[in-house]
Amino acid sequence: MGKNASSAANQQGSLDDPPETTRQMPQMNKNLAILLSLLFTDGGVSPKGVNSWRIYFANKSKPLIDLFQDCIAKVFDLDINRVRISKTKNGFFQAVVDSKEIGNYLVTTFGTFRTLKFKTGNFPSAKLPVSQLLKSGWTREFLKTAFTCDGGTCFYPAYRKGARGGTRWLIRTVFLSCFHPKLRADYIYLLKTIGIEARNVPKDGKIKIETEIGIRRFYERAGFIQGVKVGDHSKFWKGYEKQEVLKLIISSYDDPSKIYNLPKFHLR
Repeated sequence: MGKNASSAANQQGSLDDPPETTRQMPQMNKNLAILLSLLFTDGGVSPKGVNSWRIYFANKSKPLIDLFQDCIAKVFDLDINRVRISKTKNGFFQAVVDSKEIGNYLVTTFGTFRTLKFKTGNFPSAKLPVSQLLKSGWTREFLKTAFTCDGGTCFYPAYRKGARGGTRWLIRTVFLSCFHPKLRADYIYLLKTIGIEARNVPKDGKIKIETEIGIRRFYERAGFIQGVKVGDHSKFWKGYEKQEVLKLIISSYDDPSKIYNLPKFHLR
């Protein structure tokens, strides 16, 4: 899901928002790394009125909404009830926190979380917190969250006719959708730091991991968040957990015939 879906969360909040309490702002840790990844994919930080901010996340996966709620509450020592959760008519869950203090910390420390182009055609000056992640050691959790939110797999058999009966093979790809060129470069760099080579595909707005060693390492060193399912865009894997499809891809390197013969593909 992209930022267009996240705009569903960008609504006016209650006039009775609780007063801020002074708190110590956090250093990079696991929960903050995950929270930042959620904000860079299906969330954001936008102005609320003159002096406050709205921190939001929107997704069709309830486990990801729960993860956002848990992380922002732990990172900023919030009462869990400060995270307002609702559901839109088009099936998206949305989680919202209004806070001047938290918003100021996020935009001052990490910059803008907007990733889509402006009307002028220019991209915002967004960048991932590369140095903070590398110093803290939470790169893998950041990447796991990003690929779970804005990524997935392409996994299906292909066939080419030939005089000797033709050729068949499996398309295997782990991908991350990201149209912002600087963020794609940052993701590529972070993947390299954990030993994963990926291909930058600007025309598709994607990062693709396509080699066996790359996909195996992604499975071992990052993977997808448990419980998050493939969405409606997938012809063959809708409703399957993303991590389970990844496991099937790994198993297919040892026994591709099990995949070729799945009834859903109807190979001829």
